[in-house]
Amino acid sequence: MPIEVKGLTHVYMPGTPFEARALNDVSLSIRDGEFIGIIGHTGSGKSTLIVHLNGLESSSPGVVFVNGVDLGLKETDLIAIRRTVGLVFQYPEYQLFEETVEKDVAFGPRNLGLSEDEIKARVADALRMVGLPQDVAGKSPFELSGGQKRRVAIAGVLAMQPSMLILDEPAAGLDPAGRREMLELIKGVHDTGVTVVMVSHSMDDVGRYCDRLYVLNRGEIAWYGTPAEVFIHEEQLHEIGLDVPECAKLARRLRKSGFDIPEGLYRTDDVCEAILRNLRKGSDATC
Repeated sequence: MPIEVKGLTHVYMPGTPFEARALNDVSLSIRDGEFIGIIGHTGSGKSTLIVHLNGLESSSPGVVFVNGVDLGLKETDLIAIRRTVGLVFQYPEYQLFEETVEKDVAFGPRNLGLSEDEIKARVADALRMVGLPQDVAGKSPFELSGGQKRRVAIAGVLAMQPSMLILDEPAAGLDPAGRREMLELIKGVHDTGVTVVMVSHSMDDVGRYCDRLYVLNRGEIAWYGTPAEVFIHEEQLHEIGLDVPECAKLARRLRKSGFDIPEGLYRTDDVCEAILRNLRKGSDATC
């Protein structure tokens, strides 16, 4: 199993008047090839959790395993772990710093001591994966649009060829078209076999792309399961400041109005098909 977290607790500024418990006895597992969503209101512990998944932060009590390796052991090679588990922070474009796109994407691979031919190949592959043309390689990243800058930043992580990619609100601040493009990009990366973990506030996004969800509330796992298993807790999700996909709300209203709409539907295509079935039944009854 790529990642397993057991009993993880994290307290900021312990023993001071500003002590704050960000995580409390969190346990979860992420299997190879999954697309996992981590959701929760602001301050629920999502960002604190993901920085533990590649060893940027450590805590006790609790343990994090990556491919069976305990990240808390002194002998663990955390640099190797971070090649395996790529982490993309929110607004990653703010971390661009090199003169050209090529140099920025090549920064990580070059620090691995790879040959120039291998570095160039990785840069070309990473740019292709994020949907950027090769002719941007020689441009300054600061000449690009906001969405293109974000793609460059993600390409820099992908150039390390991680087997797992963790993204913190990857579509934050993008317009609707840019949001769709970014999420389809991430889905394309996942389709290549990379395990993906995505933090998001958007229930529509996680419902559309994720296999399983973990819901955080006040540093604890409130619910976990498939999107259908999580979204069925609509009222409880509202109580902790979350929502459900728009189509799930529509399906619920239709059920209350007497339509035969199954429980657990949250995707647009599924709800549309259920509505059409109801309309066909009504038409047959009229005939």
